[in-house]
Amino acid sequence: MWNPSKKIRTITSKILFIVFSLTSIFHVLALFQIIPYQYLWGGRLQSLEEMYVMESISLIANVFFVFTSYLYLVYLKNGFVPTWIRIVFGFIAFIFFINTIGNLVAVTNLETLLATPITAFLSVVSFTLVPKYENQTSEL
Repeated sequence: MWNPSKKIRTITSKILFIVFSLTSIFHVLALFQIIPYQYLWGGRLQSLEEMYVMESISLIANVFFVFTSYLYLVYLKNGFVPTWIRIVFGFIAFIFFINTIGNLVAVTNLETLLATPITAFLSVVSFTLVPKYENQTSEL
């Protein structure tokens, strides 16, 4: 079975930490209406109120993803990643897979062309953190 090395997992979790941090900033910009809501959520938002609800949920989710990526790095440094955090990354990978499908049918071309590759990448990268990891050091 495929089992990424500690180095791959470290790089992956750092990438996710950075991307989720930047995405959180994006959602804050959307909440402050610096990014017009017509370009968000596949162009399907009908009002500012709807945008506030959806973007607030997105921001909360992304902050959770940032925190989870940080925790993964801490656990990895200690040599053991618990099952619950691997399950969370399986869930994150699934969420981004479903989001990728949603982006493919978005009303706005911007979301289809820009967000689809990003969410597909995030799904694959998140999946690399799912396999079991224990420090492989042998004690001789």
